[in-house]
Amino acid sequence: MAEIRITISEIIDVCIANNLIPDSISGIEISGEHIKFRYKSKKPVSTQIDLEINYQDYSNGMIFLEVQTNWIVDKFLRFKKFPSTQYIQYEHPVITFYLQQFLTDNLKILHIEYMNFSNGSFKIKTFNE
Repeated sequence: MAEIRITISEIIDVCIANNLIPDSISGIEISGEHIKFRYKSKKPVSTQIDLEINYQDYSNGMIFLEVQTNWIVDKFLRFKKFPSTQYIQYEHPVITFYLQQFLTDNLKILHIEYMNFSNGSFKIKTFNE
């Protein structure tokens, strides 16, 4: 068993170092418990939108995040269908990240028992099977 404490800034740094953040995302800012960034589409008519992602909950191996933006983009996102992946599903305004499945597939021995988020830091308790 281990207890891990990690901030959003540290998670973003790890993602950047491992090229896990696409080029379409820029201007990442961390403000307390919120992540703000700019998304630029690769469509012929390029658009940029400012988004904010907020942590909601961790339950049954899934992290729930909420997307917030301005009202025009919000209206668009309500009707836009985004493809789901093996680990991420988006149903406006909630992003569900299947964290435990991701860890099981990539780090076979790590299992999360508990996760809490406050004051910009995650507290994660793990166990090995």
